Amino acid sequence: MSTIQSALSTSKKLLVGTSDSLDSAAKRYDKSDDDSAVTLTDLFRDLDPTVSTPAITPGAEKSGNGLAVPSTLLKDPESALSDPTFDIIWKILSWPDYLSLSFWGRQIINRIVQFIAPEIGGGDIFEYLSQQIGGDWDKIALSADAFEQLGKYYVGLSECVSDTSIDLFAGWQSGAGAEAAGAFFGELRSAFAGQESVFSELNTKYTDAAWAAYHACSALLSALDAAVDAIIAAISGGETLVTLLASLVDFGTTLPAAVIEAVVTVVEAFSAAWGWMMFGVSGIVSAGALLGAATTEIEFIPLPEA
Repeated sequence: MSTIQSALSTSKKLLVGTSDSLDSAAKRYDKSDDDSAVTLTDLFRDLDPTVSTPAITPGAEKSGNGLAVPSTLLKDPESALSDPTFDIIWKILSWPDYLSLSFWGRQIINRIVQFIAPEIGGGDIFEYLSQQIGGDWDKIALSADAFEQLGKYYVGLSECVSDTSIDLFAGWQSGAGAEAAGAFFGELRSAFAGQESVFSELNTKYTDAAWAAYHACSALLSALDAAVDAIIAAISGGETLVTLLASLVDFGTTLPAAVIEAVVTVVEAFSAAWGWMMFGVSGIVSAGALLGAATTEIEFIPLPEA
């Protein structure tokens, strides 16, 4: 984060320094009756001698985005995991959870905890406990989207520098000063545009990390439900056998209870099997996302100093 803060601080210094240089250039022209005698190379220096970038020249084509300031591209970051569509789809795919006694047991426990201490857990004590282990995936996803927004901001900043420079050179078309300024603004445009790839990689890395944390939590809860449902199925299965044998002795008077117990056994067995399957699926997705986050290399591109 310190690298990102440094980049933003450097960007601000570059823009302030550029404004000061333009102001100084105008003052030098105002003080001279001979424009050709005005020296501006000290104001518009080569930002990075190791890089050759095309200068901005009079008559160059504008970006056409019509931006007055690049900040208009920014919007409040959103978590990809809090998308209502994703939530609905995931609930549909997880429909067997509603057959699980363990799932409903967790809901009851959660309601009790929220009634006693609503400030704990943010609405779901089990998610809260999982986040303490695997991380707050919503905040990680918000950070990912914020990085994407910053990438768009730098693209817009690059285009604004280019468009403003073209407007500037409409009335400043020749001379050593105009050439030095054109080269300077060309480097500035390129430096800002290069930041987009950095923030795109950060967005990818943090998005993968958010999915890894989310599915790790899902795997943990699925394993918990599956284990409890399997225990319930095993216990009720034994009781069902006893009840069925008893119904043979008492001529079927206990048969309805045996049928109910059999249904509960089958449902819980199914829920347990489904839970273990979801545990495996969520675990694989989490591991894949974690691998993606771990292997995404961020190549920070330093901005030239003002």
